[in-house]
Amino acid sequence: MWSKCSLFLCLSLLICNCSYFYKNNITNKFEAFEDKAHTIDISKIESVPRWNQVSANTINFHYTKSVIWLRAKVSDPSFQPESILSFEWRVLDHITLYYPNSGNSYSEYKSGDGFPKSNWAIPEALNPSFRIPSHSNEKYFYIRLQSSSLISFPILSLNENEFQNKILIESSATWSILCFAGVMLIISIFYTLAFRLHEFFYYSIYVITNTLWCNTQFGNSFHSFWPNAIWWQGKAILFFLSIGIAASFQFTRLFLETKTKTPFTDRILKTLASIGIVSAIGILTTEEYSFFSKVINLTYIVSIPLILLTGIKVFLMGEKRIIFFLASWGLYFLFGYITIFYHLGITDYSLLAVYGPAFAFQLDLFFLLFNLFQKHQDLILNRNKISERMYALESQLNNKYTKSKLEKIDYNHYIHKLELWMKEGKPYLDEKLDLEKTSIAIGLNIQQTSELINAKLELSFRSYINSYRISEAKQILKNNPEIPIISVAFATGFGSKSSFNSEFKKTTGITPIEYRKESQSI
Repeated sequence: MWSKCSLFLCLSLLICNCSYFYKNNITNKFEAFEDKAHTIDISKIESVPRWNQVSANTINFHYTKSVIWLRAKVSDPSFQPESILSFEWRVLDHITLYYPNSGNSYSEYKSGDGFPKSNWAIPEALNPSFRIPSHSNEKYFYIRLQSSSLISFPILSLNENEFQNKILIESSATWSILCFAGVMLIISIFYTLAFRLHEFFYYSIYVITNTLWCNTQFGNSFHSFWPNAIWWQGKAILFFLSIGIAASFQFTRLFLETKTKTPFTDRILKTLASIGIVSAIGILTTEEYSFFSKVINLTYIVSIPLILLTGIKVFLMGEKRIIFFLASWGLYFLFGYITIFYHLGITDYSLLAVYGPAFAFQLDLFFLLFNLFQKHQDLILNRNKISERMYALESQLNNKYTKSKLEKIDYNHYIHKLELWMKEGKPYLDEKLDLEKTSIAIGLNIQQTSELINAKLELSFRSYINSYRISEAKQILKNNPEIPIISVAFATGFGSKSSFNSEFKKTTGITPIEYRKESQSI
């Protein structure tokens, strides 16, 4: 239920912002001047020799240490009195609107992370915003913008109703993400405590930091809890991203078992996780936001394809349980690179670049639920194996000390029925075939079926089933040399390539590859 609501609200957020982006975008109404030397203030603004018209739908200065000045005509119909200018990027340090009065004076209105939230020109706004005062007889109004963060975003002009609707939808979406992430956190903690899966402890940290990043980047967590935390407000997004990097890489190492399966990748992920921790410390102790932003984004550029390729390799080794991990990471590959290129200044602002990761993050819930389902299936399989061993032991004891469960039963009839079912129905191709299903199929109870196989056929249930699987695998290996070994394993009811290889060699004395070579040489 939460997933549907959250995705619906986030889709509404995207549609809402998309609508405003095209309908209310007035970025190209401005002219711009880049003050690299920081020598211009409002008293000298008339001395600026040349202004450049903004021709795009976004202003694009990316990371710059320059002061950016914007000006627009007071008389332009886009700037009606009481309309609201919204700068569509949350983490901007200092923005000042200078609106002309009579007599060459200006009223100043401030916004941005460099000021307490309560002192913003419009404190209730999620993004830095200004309300246009009443008309002036002067020609231009000016905006001074200085930020260590990206300066690449659109400027919107909204009326009061549009402004309130935008706040409502954005707030609903971001708080929905918070509740959605709460469900993910509960599942992660459950994995950690119930199944002793320590990798999900790191996943819990990843969920927490990613949620805080989302709510800081797009939402109103600061507005609700830390409205005047200027120092922390400027550092929080990069800090949460850095901690999230370290936690996600630790989770990946344990989940994919890279230490044993891909040691080289494991060493790289350890190094990248260390970079995340060092970056987090650096962000808290320095003002080098641009440097650490590039470090974080470059780390993601390296890690996303590395993890995706490692996951594919582990999957091909027989780990079917990671299929949804690959799907979710594939989405990060798609959305993540779009966002990374935007943060690095390679591409310009786009709604997909800004909001894409927030959508991809929520789809992780399906990954968690799939793993929960998979873990449930594993527990059932383990329970069935334990039950089979217990019934086999009980059958042996019954043969020695008690009456047989097969007394007054034509066991030859049921052996024939069992073998006919195996040969015609091929139920052994189902990885989840167990003693209970087999009992139902031949019309005996579990204890009777166990004794039938153990005492009369002198095989354990698992060995009996695997004998049919190995026989089937031999035919495929011999007649279809183009089919990969792992595909043969899955096609014949084995859960992984390793278990197939082990059982095949135990039965035949050689590996599947060796058997295929021998059969082709005959």
